[in-house]
Amino acid sequence: MVKYLLSGIALLIAFNARPQQNISDARNSVGENVTVSGIVTNGGELGRIRYLQDETAGIAAYGNTVSSLQRGDSVTISGTVKDYRNLLEIDPVSSVTVHSSGNQLPAPKIISIEQIGEEYEGQLVQINDVEFATPTGSFEGDANYNLTDGENTFEIRINRNAEAIIDEQIPTGTLNLIGLCSQFSYNQNDITTGYQLLPRDINDFVLTSAVNIISPVTVENISKSGFTLTWRTDAEATAEVMYGTTPNSSDWNDITTGTTTASNGEFIQEVNITGREAGSVIYAQPYSYASSDTAFAPLATYATESNSTGDMKIYFNSDVDTTYSVYTPAQNIGGALDDTLVAYIDRAEESIDFAIYSFSNISSASVPNALNRAKDRGLRVRVISCGTKQNQGLYYLDQDIPVLVAPNENERDGIMHNKFAAIDAESSNPDKPIVWTGSTNISYNQVVSDANNMIFIQDQTLARAYKIEFEEMWGSNTAQPNENYSRFGADKTDNTPHEFIIGGNRVESYFSPSDGTNQQLVNVIHSADNNLNVGTMLITRTDLALAISEAKARGVAANVLTEGDANTGTVNSILSDALGNNSYVFDNVTYGILHHKYAVVDNNKPTFDPLVVTGSHNWSNSANEINDENTLIIHNEDIANQYYQNFAARFTANNGMLATNTPLVKNQQETYFYPNPARNKIKVVAPDEISRIKIFNLSGIKILETESDNSNSFDVSISHLEPGLYFIKVSTNSGKESAHKITVIR
Repeated sequence: MVKYLLSGIALLIAFNARPQQNISDARNSVGENVTVSGIVTNGGELGRIRYLQDETAGIAAYGNTVSSLQRGDSVTISGTVKDYRNLLEIDPVSSVTVHSSGNQLPAPKIISIEQIGEEYEGQLVQINDVEFATPTGSFEGDANYNLTDGENTFEIRINRNAEAIIDEQIPTGTLNLIGLCSQFSYNQNDITTGYQLLPRDINDFVLTSAVNIISPVTVENISKSGFTLTWRTDAEATAEVMYGTTPNSSDWNDITTGTTTASNGEFIQEVNITGREAGSVIYAQPYSYASSDTAFAPLATYATESNSTGDMKIYFNSDVDTTYSVYTPAQNIGGALDDTLVAYIDRAEESIDFAIYSFSNISSASVPNALNRAKDRGLRVRVISCGTKQNQGLYYLDQDIPVLVAPNENERDGIMHNKFAAIDAESSNPDKPIVWTGSTNISYNQVVSDANNMIFIQDQTLARAYKIEFEEMWGSNTAQPNENYSRFGADKTDNTPHEFIIGGNRVESYFSPSDGTNQQLVNVIHSADNNLNVGTMLITRTDLALAISEAKARGVAANVLTEGDANTGTVNSILSDALGNNSYVFDNVTYGILHHKYAVVDNNKPTFDPLVVTGSHNWSNSANEINDENTLIIHNEDIANQYYQNFAARFTANNGMLATNTPLVKNQQETYFYPNPARNKIKVVAPDEISRIKIFNLSGIKILETESDNSNSFDVSISHLEPGLYFIKVSTNSGKESAHKITVIR
């Protein structure tokens, strides 16, 4: 980690001009022009805001005028002191003078949780011996996390620009936390609430154990009998995994020991789980132990491949353009979406778990009547609906069908917005289980006039995962719900598998708000190599708009179609500037609401991992943070192309002009790099084993050199590089060398 030195003398020497007033005095001058000097304590990882500190206090400065400042710059700044959401900042900034760069940062002030407040606002602080309240998953941008010392709790916020933190493993165990003390509160003159610490990079999480897990646990090599779990530690240790078939670890009897491989000062831990049944869900906790310490990864849920067919059927109720078909022509079945769901319900043999936001009786072939018939056949039928909707369809259900109405707007934040069914999840015949999902609510407008999609997937493992999610909301695994144990919204946990192999294809599954779905959407956009096509009702998340803009900047052909009045002004500005009116189009011409929530990546580019995202999750804060939602990411060229056929028809009907790229084929005899431009990491893929990677600036000075792990694919961390152009040189074990220009952006 960066070593900090507290020295008032050093700070004074760094200032080449005596400040007109110190920062402490300036903080008492709201609405007045001030001139202050100090050391900058953050860079672009927090966006356009910079914090500076002298020996008396700290303060923020905001705007493009300060956006080029870096940590360690000694500066004098003039401007107006402003109270923005109770954070004191200089905005607008009228002038900036940089006296010197690379100065020692002020040492973070060690404080307790109770001391977080106005006294330390704007300053670099450190809180020792704390741990995350929920140490599961990876960090997301624009997200808040709670830490505790066992008695008190405080909040940190991860900025969308903190690329060195985003996607990193949330640390487990005790740590010391460094961050800038900030505040965001809507209460006027608030000096008690809204305080947050802002970490800048992963070094602000100071791990104190002898061995620490420093990466997320990844699952690979999923088969019908097992899978491989991999993670990294900062010290040599023994890798083991405890696991079982229930979420209660006291029931587990299995422990498997793995291997440890040293790599560039870190240690790769790998454990192979074998001997499992096909289609099974496994609860596991990886850990690494050395002689004096043990580091635990979060308990997580994994799954084996099933013996199911993996068949996937997609249906739309709006136009498709089959001239874009590569394998399977997409199906527009008009107002028969509900009839199609009814047909699947009528074929069910054992159980139906049905979660729906909006539910009404559409016709004689209605879903409520089909559920009644299933109950009459002796099936276990369970239904969850949203308490914020009338849901007249519930009145058509037989009284002996148990229904759980999710809490209404007076009882919770958010809505139960799911649209899914898990059918015959526990059938002894693996060819029976079905998952139904997509964007469609069961109401007249949604089926007949609003543009929607449905997907049916025949897979037992996925059906069991959806059953787990259903029962978390249901509150029991029995026929009757238990409201004392049911969980919705922010009360839910990340308790389902996320990685599946279905019909030989990778499929990802995420439920909101527990699973960090928005970050997965960002990752999907970042994965685009050739083309990106978004058809979603709304986008209110700025980070998603910025990710699309960045995709366009790196040469991806990007097309976006949304409703015209649902996006934020910031999103509209970003996407209009990046894509133009021909590629950023509103659904104002065609009939009905564009209700899809899908994105198609790298359509018709089989070497670039084509995929589609679909489900109930709108691209909004509410969907990510408080609503109950379900999302699938399907890595399959045929399925992605079927969605593209629907997208192309709707997009061009609204006078959009499809942006496309010249077909790209990866030359397997050449080395390639992506993404480029890049922000945090760049992947290098070579035709043979990579031995060494070097990065040079435009002056030819070597600024990075790293040894590979002798594979032909290697991720290079570039989070510490300043924005600009660089040359990357790759050497392989066969003696070949290649060089390429890369662009680092922030």
